[in-house]
Amino acid sequence: MAQPERFGRYRVLRRLGSGSFATVWLGHDDLLDTPVAIKVLAENWAHNLDIHQRFVEEARILRQADSEWLVRVHDIGTLPDERPYFVMTYADRGSVADRVAEGPLPMDEALRLLTEIGQGVTVLHRHGTIHRDIKPSNVLLQSSPVGERVLVADLGFAKSIDEASGFTASAGTPGYMSPEQSVVGGDIDVRADVYSLGAVAYELVTGKRPPRPPVRVPPSKLRPGLPPALDELIMSALSPNRNDRPPDAATFTSRIREIRMSPDLELAVPWWQRHRTAWMRLGASAAAAVVMLATALAATAAPRLPLMEVYDSSGELHVRVPTPWVRQMQINGWSPRELGMPGGHEPGMLVATDLAAWPDPEAKVSGLFAGLLATESDSPDLDRLISVGPCEGEPQRRSFANADWEGEVWQWLDCFPDGSGGGVFTAAALQHRDRGRTLYMEIRQADQQPQTVAEILDGVRLTAL
Repeated sequence: MAQPERFGRYRVLRRLGSGSFATVWLGHDDLLDTPVAIKVLAENWAHNLDIHQRFVEEARILRQADSEWLVRVHDIGTLPDERPYFVMTYADRGSVADRVAEGPLPMDEALRLLTEIGQGVTVLHRHGTIHRDIKPSNVLLQSSPVGERVLVADLGFAKSIDEASGFTASAGTPGYMSPEQSVVGGDIDVRADVYSLGAVAYELVTGKRPPRPPVRVPPSKLRPGLPPALDELIMSALSPNRNDRPPDAATFTSRIREIRMSPDLELAVPWWQRHRTAWMRLGASAAAAVVMLATALAATAAPRLPLMEVYDSSGELHVRVPTPWVRQMQINGWSPRELGMPGGHEPGMLVATDLAAWPDPEAKVSGLFAGLLATESDSPDLDRLISVGPCEGEPQRRSFANADWEGEVWQWLDCFPDGSGGGVFTAAALQHRDRGRTLYMEIRQADQQPQTVAEILDGVRLTAL
């Protein structure tokens, strides 16, 4: 349909997306001065009474449940052609499908998302509703003052628990729907949603949608080092026999939460693999802009490498990086919990001449990783952070201190494994004197530039948020 100007009092800005039964538009509530999402029944279903009722029922369920873990419905109306529409929360950060399309998620982020998705599904079950179509594209993400909120959405296939034990039409999305959902006339219960939660979990930690049931390849085969408890939980949720699954979404969510909070969650990951999921999240537009700037500045480079300031997406962490290195970057943060350190999703960045080659220990790549950690009483142990030494031999160790930071620096010289020499790897763990923040940094240099590391460390600063 052509873009309308308004739906009731809501001004239409652009189309966000469309499905089989509805189109969603980005609108603006001029009275309250806030963006909204407006879901409108598709024209070709306008006179189908069953679809019409299902559409209105979705709005009714979301309004009655009124949960912070679900998309909230604020208003409902009818167009002149009698098609219904309802106005709901605008999720400005897209969907979990957008997030996982970039690759498997860092463990802490995956477990956080699964916990919050499970809480949304638990709310629906307690409301007496089975979702029947849980998948990454039906889980939305919204900015909030405390970070990011997860919102379970799209209840177009939802069904009352009381009505689900009788004749039920086949509904759902292949890959995420339980075996019993594909049987026309079969009965379902809340364990159908548990299967879907298992399928979403499988995709978040592996980057791949699980095959059709029965699923025989556990996620740990695709992502070595996965916590055994998580591997077992996902496979039990994906069991073709629903009696072998967790009994409900609340139980599944509780187990995910326990795994996330376990002190044994730390994974022994070599340094060159540690940020694999981070660098896959390359922001192409940011990278392209930086490439142009880097090229322009590099053309006038003096023997001493020129520096430019780069900051992460939160705006808190600022680092001065040699301009020729800033060809590609990822600035969306990191999850120190994967290294057994405190904190959830923290400010961080990865900047390198070649992000694709960064995980390769033999690649002659120049760049740096910098990430903040939650406050600790003591500076973190570099032995703990560098789980596998990047170079042969013992590093040179020294203390570092300036007006803002103090801590420890390790450095390996001539550490290219192919024997060509020249490469330098530096690791630093520093504490801010005033802000109670800890910084972990890795710096790789394809060629030795003695002053570069000192200039980088001296140029790190934090801004107030």
